[in-house]
Amino acid sequence: MGEFAYRIKRFFRFTPREMFELAITIIVVGFIFAYNDKQEVFSTTYWIYNLLKMILIVAIAVILHEIGHKVAALYIGMRTEYQMWPTGLLIGILFTFITNGKWYVVLPGGMLLHHLSIQRIGHFRYGLNYFTQGMLAVAGPMTNLIFATFFKTLSLLGIFPAFFDVMTFINLYYAVFTMLPLPRLDGIHLFFATRMIYVFFFSSLLGYIILYTLGIYSLIFAFLFGALCWLLFYLYIETKTVPLP
Repeated sequence: MGEFAYRIKRFFRFTPREMFELAITIIVVGFIFAYNDKQEVFSTTYWIYNLLKMILIVAIAVILHEIGHKVAALYIGMRTEYQMWPTGLLIGILFTFITNGKWYVVLPGGMLLHHLSIQRIGHFRYGLNYFTQGMLAVAGPMTNLIFATFFKTLSLLGIFPAFFDVMTFINLYYAVFTMLPLPRLDGIHLFFATRMIYVFFFSSLLGYIILYTLGIYSLIFAFLFGALCWLLFYLYIETKTVPLP
């Protein structure tokens, strides 16, 4: 633990480029969620208030996500850096305008990995591998999932329920979209590392959101849903795959 604490102290940081790109991402994603404030009569004052609130909530979700990546990476002697996906953010804005903000598309970006060879003693030190990248990629969405559960618990306890319900929703939504198997997003790393774990985790996220919309808040049921999807994927797709010669 002493070595891990040293790595956190020595290497945990956000570079100026990261902070700039994170700020753009947070503002754009906050705008996507705030565009349609769901009010029958438009009020400029309320819309600006709602925009600032969404930017704050998105900032918490995005920063928690990136902290999850960084802490997990430093634990095994690596360092992550956030890289914005401008095209994905533009797609999200266009989709917001097309649907008048009724549907959200969030394609923020993903992580870059940096190899800290001197910190990798005891590990495979001479290069990256897909499995390691996949496990580090899932650390960000997993952090969002854990905190979404925590925020929902606060809401159920009656602590600012309206605010923490939105916090829960945005953390879950952000986690799901970052896990899509698209280039520049986190999900692509886990998808190529291991499709089976990808199906389990992504299905668990979807299951949590489905249960959330039904008024059921349970990580256990979400993981059971993920396990069911994992089993169906294994029986009807994975076992049917013909191995290459």
